[in-house]
Amino acid sequence: MLNRILLAAFLCTATLGSAFAAERILRFVSDVDVQRNGDLIVTETIQVQAEGRVIRRGILRDFPTTYTRNDGSRVEVGFEVLAVSRDSGTENYVTERMANGMRIRIGNADQMISHGLHEYVIKYRTTRQVGFFDTFDELYWNVTGTGWTFAIDFVEARITLPESVAFAQSTLYTGPQGARDKDARIVEQQPGRIVFRTTKGLAVGHGLTVAVGWQKGVIALPTQAQKIDALLRDVPGIQYAALGGAGVMLFYFLAWLVVGRDPRSGTIIPLFAPPEGMSAASVRYVEKMNFDNCVFTAAIIGLGVNGYLKLTGTGSTAAIHHRKGSKPLDAAEQAVETELFAKKSTAHSDDRDQSFQRIATSVTWVRDGAVGCCF
Repeated sequence: MLNRILLAAFLCTATLGSAFAAERILRFVSDVDVQRNGDLIVTETIQVQAEGRVIRRGILRDFPTTYTRNDGSRVEVGFEVLAVSRDSGTENYVTERMANGMRIRIGNADQMISHGLHEYVIKYRTTRQVGFFDTFDELYWNVTGTGWTFAIDFVEARITLPESVAFAQSTLYTGPQGARDKDARIVEQQPGRIVFRTTKGLAVGHGLTVAVGWQKGVIALPTQAQKIDALLRDVPGIQYAALGGAGVMLFYFLAWLVVGRDPRSGTIIPLFAPPEGMSAASVRYVEKMNFDNCVFTAAIIGLGVNGYLKLTGTGSTAAIHHRKGSKPLDAAEQAVETELFAKKSTAHSDDRDQSFQRIATSVTWVRDGAVGCCF
């Protein structure tokens, strides 16, 4: 009988010890200091029971930074870790980007923590948490979040304003995300400070959310620069569009500097000669992108200008004399020269050569002042 009693006592003690040693969050205290510019300086004190099962090297704290408003638009808040400690000593931590926020991974990957109680303190700054309405300003604050994989025995949230003003309104919610349970109460309220405390433990995936409102003028309204910064955060596509637009404008500006500026004002001098490296015939061909009679006439003119032929007489007495010019000819002018003077150095209008008749007619047009039709 005595052995049975001792065995039962041992089993009961082991069971109770196992129950008390379950990994959990024993205490979660959030001190929220509202700054005059609207920022929040938050200090979270989290006391955990570690047994080496899940809490082995440290803990994770997830902080959402991206939300969806009631109208479906996106809003992104600022988040910056200021300090992390464990059992009053500085603790290692790293931050990781998540789909909708940031994760603080607290602990040393190469070092296990001892079993038993450990107290973590996380201090951070977050922005754009205060809502500005027509008649009041409000802080809607998710104290614990609902992503913990441990039950939480006790939660307390302390909110302090930069001025000692009365709170116009307050409310609280407990339970999973979206729940409206009331397992908490206000235990202290005075001008500029209010304290919320849970009345029962929170199950896994449950949290505490509080909301308080106060008169306008305590928190400075966002400046125009802050509004623009917030817009760029909420709609990242604007940044890429702005950068792309700036790049295009820069490209066009540089192109304008290099080749696009108008000539300097001053006396305008007309040019009566083809550009360097081109003949009159080439200019005509480039303008029309086709070979016509005026191209042929321009080649004749080019031969005359360069000293390769001389025109004498008019009408039936017209004659073209071949001369040795000194300036280089282009391909079109060389072809005309070869055609004209392949057999003799002078061609007369009374020749039976039909090609000369066409040439003489073209040259006559030029000499009679009709050269304008070719340019």
